[in-house]
Amino acid sequence: MKALFRLLTLCAGFSCTTLTAQTPEESAAGAKALLQRLFAQETNAEELQALVKEANKAGIPRQQIIEAKLVWGLRHQDTAFLVKILPEVEILAANFDSANAALLPSTEAAQGFIAYIKALKAGEAKDEEGFKNNILAAIWLNPQQAPVFLQSIEKFRRESKMESLMVDLKIPLTNSMGEATTLHDQLGGKKALLLDFWASWCGPCMNLMPALKKKAEKLSAHGIVVAAMNKDDENAESIAERIRKEQNATLPWLVEPLDRPYSKVFEIQSIPRMILLSPEGKVLFNGHPEDPALWVALKKIDASIEAPAP
Repeated sequence: MKALFRLLTLCAGFSCTTLTAQTPEESAAGAKALLQRLFAQETNAEELQALVKEANKAGIPRQQIIEAKLVWGLRHQDTAFLVKILPEVEILAANFDSANAALLPSTEAAQGFIAYIKALKAGEAKDEEGFKNNILAAIWLNPQQAPVFLQSIEKFRRESKMESLMVDLKIPLTNSMGEATTLHDQLGGKKALLLDFWASWCGPCMNLMPALKKKAEKLSAHGIVVAAMNKDDENAESIAERIRKEQNATLPWLVEPLDRPYSKVFEIQSIPRMILLSPEGKVLFNGHPEDPALWVALKKIDASIEAPAP
C-alpha cells in the first residue's frame, strides 16, 4: 500500500512547486494561499466544496480547480466522487494547458487518470474486462503512476477472490494469555468482527496501535468487535501480552497459530492488514487499516458510522 499513499500526496512524478508559478501577478499572494488550501491534505468534502466556490469567484483557472478536485478524490480513494467529476476531468484533458497546470504534467497524465477512474468504476461494477482494459490504458498513458495502478490490480484480484470466500470462524486460537478461543467466540452474536493483523517487528503496525484502540472504542457502540491478531513467529503469546500491557489495550488480543490458517486464507503477504468479517464468515473488507474503503464497508453495516476526520 505504500505506493498508493505516495500517490495521494500527488507529488510523485511531477513537481508540487508549480503551484506558486501559476498565480496571476495582480493577486499572486491571495491566489497562492487559496490554491494551497485547495490542495491541502486535511481538507474535507465540505471544505473542498466551499473552496471550489471561492476559487471560482477569485478567478482561479478552471483547470487548476478541476485538478484540485481530482487530487482530493484520489487522496481519499473516493470512487463515487471521482466518477462524479469524470466529465470535468475529461474536459481538462481535452483542453489541457501546461501554462495553467497546477500538478498534472501533460495531457497524457490527465488521460491516464481518466482511464484509472473508469477502471475503478468498472471494478465496483464487478466488470473484470472493463477494469482490465482501463487500468492497462492508465498504465500506458501515465507510466509514472504505474506502481499505484498495479496496486489497484492487486486489490481488484484480491477482492474478487474474497467475494465468494466463506471463512471458518471456529478454527482454534489462543489469546495473549494463552486462553483458548475462536473468532466465533469473539463475535459473540455482534454485527461484525474487524481483525487487525500485526507483529512486534512491524513498525507501521506499532505506529497504528493508537488508531486501533480508537477504532475499537468507536465501533463497539455500533455492535462491531475489533480484535488484534499477532503474527510474531517466536514467543508470540508472551510478546503479544507485553505489547498489550504497554499499549494498555482492552480489546481482544489474539495470537494466530503458527500454521497461519487465516493469513493463508486472506492471502496476507504484508502487514498491517485489516479484515472485516460478517457473522457468517464472509469477507467484507481486506486491506490496509488506513484505506478509506474500510469505512465504506463499515458504513454498509451501520449507516450511522462516520469515518474519522483526516
